[in-house]
Amino acid sequence: MKNTVITSILCALACVSCDKARELADKAVSDVREKIATGETAAPAVDPELAALVDETEDGVVFRKDLPFPENIEVKETRRQEWSGRLIVRNEIESRVETLKGVRSTTRTLARSGVEIRHQIEDSAFTLPAVGDEESAPKSLADPFKSTASDESSITLRKDGDTWQPVPAGDFRSAFIARELSPVMPELLVEHALAPRPLWFTAKKRFKPGDTLTVAGDSLPMLVAGKAVGELKLTFESRDAVNGHPCAVFTVEGDFTRERFPDFAGQFSDEEITIQSGKLWLSLIHPLVLREELDTIQSVRTGADGSPASHAQGAVKVSVTREWSAP
Repeated sequence: MKNTVITSILCALACVSCDKARELADKAVSDVREKIATGETAAPAVDPELAALVDETEDGVVFRKDLPFPENIEVKETRRQEWSGRLIVRNEIESRVETLKGVRSTTRTLARSGVEIRHQIEDSAFTLPAVGDEESAPKSLADPFKSTASDESSITLRKDGDTWQPVPAGDFRSAFIARELSPVMPELLVEHALAPRPLWFTAKKRFKPGDTLTVAGDSLPMLVAGKAVGELKLTFESRDAVNGHPCAVFTVEGDFTRERFPDFAGQFSDEEITIQSGKLWLSLIHPLVLREELDTIQSVRTGADGSPASHAQGAVKVSVTREWSAP
């Protein structure tokens, strides 16, 4: 991409007869090369069709929630958690404490088409940091957060009345997961940007960089899906884009607890999370959280009925990006 920009500018010189224009073009090439050398990158481009939907005046932006939410959605979610702490595992046979230091990373694709949901894990790993030789590959381990029985690699579910059924029918594993997830499916859909946040900004207020907001009590679901209590303090920092989607960037700090939050394997987690510092990318055209970059302290208990339970505690750097589209 960087080479393409430089090449395009150089090609333009062939068509420039004005010395002043040539000087400007030479300066543009120099500026691009300087940015490349210093590691600077251009701001992410905003999709023109989506940019046209942003409600902005000189008084600021409105976080829209009036547009119809699409029925057909595709999301690619990349999640990275860098843990430094300890892991406690308990089951019928043993109880042990281990050092937990490594990176848990997951890339998944999700799609919603009307009443049908598809979930697919594209890549998942827990890796130890490289030791000594920087060129050596990190060592991959089994994910310590998952029970040996859990498997969320691929599942398709279709809503039937108030419940969700596996597709195709007859898959015992999928039927079990569907039964576990039916009561909490709204939480999963919101978490993974397949449904709009149930609460969002007021349509009567415009926001500018520097504006602050406290999210707590009944308003917490606008940022934290599921059964959560706590308080988060936000400051509007800037405008940005996630995969072409126009967003506002907020700095964030605070803490919350969340009970029995599900994943697509039918596991549930109880979480206590303190956000020491971080940023959130909030959509300007739909009630969606599309990116998170957080420094946190976490205590997470994870398990499912009949499976071993784990309890992880420590400092966690969290990075989540949701590439959202409505084909």
